[in-house]
Amino acid sequence: MAEHGGAVRVRAGRRVVEVRKPDKPLFGEGGPTKEDLARYHERIAPLMLPQLKGRPIALDRYPDGVGAGGFFVKHPSTPEWVRTVETSGGTMMECRDAATLVWCADQAAITLHAWQSREPDLGLPDRMVLDLDPAGDGEEAFAECRAAARDVREALDEVGLAAYVMTTGSRGLHVRSPLRPEADDQEVRRLAEGVADRVAARRPDELTTEVRKEARKGRLFVDFLRNGREQLAVAPYSVRARPGAPVAAPVTWEELDGLESSRAFGTDLEREACPFAGMGRHARSPRRALERLERLG
Repeated sequence: MAEHGGAVRVRAGRRVVEVRKPDKPLFGEGGPTKEDLARYHERIAPLMLPQLKGRPIALDRYPDGVGAGGFFVKHPSTPEWVRTVETSGGTMMECRDAATLVWCADQAAITLHAWQSREPDLGLPDRMVLDLDPAGDGEEAFAECRAAARDVREALDEVGLAAYVMTTGSRGLHVRSPLRPEADDQEVRRLAEGVADRVAARRPDELTTEVRKEARKGRLFVDFLRNGREQLAVAPYSVRARPGAPVAAPVTWEELDGLESSRAFGTDLEREACPFAGMGRHARSPRRALERLERLG
């Protein structure tokens, strides 16, 4: 990188991207800067991009850092070299290369959110997401998340679906299941809700699918709402807008046992291979899963 008029120029693949105000702290004084975010995006791109290609992306931007609050952008103005996707709701961006990820850092876009379907099958999800949201924080609450994730894995196995897990970088976990893109958004939402209901019914004093917070009564929320028409979920390897810059990190089921927090990983995350690599090879039929779910009652 070389300084350039109050900016730095970051080489990402075949393109050089200018990052303005590189020394600006995004995560509080002494925390990672905008340049640090750009460096992380450039480094993590080989693992992150396979999870994003073809998917419409929305951005959480924090121009003055996480302490000042941010805003959500579904339809950003992008350079002409950033690929875009036409959706029923308008033009959205896609992250197809490392340069686009670095451009996101220049925009102080800390967290990226992605659709569960991808081109050329927009509206036919190839991922289903169950978001495990504990009522509290800390080690005990996260232990409840780990247990709930295994409950979800078991329920998915019962309907013939594979299960992959990742930290959210916030408080909980996501369990993701690869699907054949044959059912529409609403069918997959119905499948996700059915699996979530089945999980919550096993331990109703500890787990719930109640959407209203006041109705949860301290129970962990098995959230199926990340599925459905044009719904978004935090992208794997995305940084979260929290002190310390925690990362939403895919993990193996064995690795999950040793974690004490959803914020266990930061921008120093090192991975030789992604635990989500090859997920598509384990995609199963969501319609067949719905049939099995109905037979199970």
